Amino acid sequence: MRYATFSFGCSSNEKCCSKIKKIAVFLSQIPRYRRWYSSNSAGLSSRFSSHNSHPILRSCGLQHWFKNWQELRKNKLTASTFGQAVGFFPKRRPQLWLEKIGAIEPFSGNLATCWSNIKEEEALERYKLITGNPVSFTDFQVYQEMKREDDWLAASPDGVVDKFVYHLPSRGVLEIKCPFFNGDMSAATPWKRIPIFYVPQAQGLMEILDRDWMDFYVWTTKGSSLFRLHRDEEYWKLLKIALSDFWWKHVQPAKELYKRSQIKNPLVELGSYKPEPQHELFRSIIYESRRVLDNSVLLMREVDGKLQN
Repeated sequence: MRYATFSFGCSSNEKCCSKIKKIAVFLSQIPRYRRWYSSNSAGLSSRFSSHNSHPILRSCGLQHWFKNWQELRKNKLTASTFGQAVGFFPKRRPQLWLEKIGAIEPFSGNLATCWSNIKEEEALERYKLITGNPVSFTDFQVYQEMKREDDWLAASPDGVVDKFVYHLPSRGVLEIKCPFFNGDMSAATPWKRIPIFYVPQAQGLMEILDRDWMDFYVWTTKGSSLFRLHRDEEYWKLLKIALSDFWWKHVQPAKELYKRSQIKNPLVELGSYKPEPQHELFRSIIYESRRVLDNSVLLMREVDGKLQN
């Protein structure tokens, strides 16, 4: 990974952190949700991470400020789930399969996603102040919508960036992350490197939106970091093979049977279609993901208002 820097100020807001902590304390006192709360912040290992999330977490005040596209997502494989679909979280891959065939409700959020929803607008304003980039918003994006063989892929970007560099158009996409750190904001330092499991999402967003680069912005209460990634066609070709297998070999045939039959235990009755925890190309995807990260650029990282080398 390469490095570059430029200067700017700093701001933070602790009010929403307090709000999230109150919800966390409330949930941790309910026996049914104690295990769910104590699991990792992504909620991937908990059986309560999708269809049993607490009603508080679905309240309008904790939802994303403009991306309310849950219904549109149901019948698509979206970029945010690409890493799960190929096996970056082995336990999550079968769960995603159950969601997509309609056997369980889609993941509806946890404390980490609520935190991100609340803070993303503030992070966006910070990104615009730092970079001076104009950011516009798009609707839910379907990949090559006129081609049925590809219209099962979709994405919901945080924003797109269109500008001119030396009088030439430069087309980018913005991805914002607001890590939750399990609610411990004393540990909230901006990342030095993008976690590898975000690479499928990043490359998927660039491909689906037909963008040349991505600004991957990480916001925390103590500072932020900004990475630049570039579109990689070879990576996408490899990733799409694994995504296609997940969709056409596992999701679609099981979904058709599930709709037509009285299925009580899909993990058993549709077991022949259940995906393995990881795709057979997973090791190759890991290798290529590392290559993509090695070619990324850390444009800026600051902690408590001070630029880091």
